[in-house]
Amino acid sequence: MPTPLIRNPVNPEQLTLLQEVFDTTCSEHEIEKDSPDAEALALILVNSLQKGSSEKDQLEALAEALVQSR
Repeated sequence: MPTPLIRNPVNPEQLTLLQEVFDTTCSEHEIEKDSPDAEALALILVNSLQKGSSEKDQLEALAEALVQSR
């Protein structure tokens, strides 16, 4: 039997953090916010935060790695 995924809800402070990292990454790398790349970035950031990566520097490093790998 597969292990269920544990996802914690995102609180308002975390949502603000996610938005800041997302906006900065999109701006610095000229990613259109309505593009498939931006959608993938947002989904991965939210998923990572829900799994415990709640520090800004962790999320920024993840975003940078994702952008570099595209």
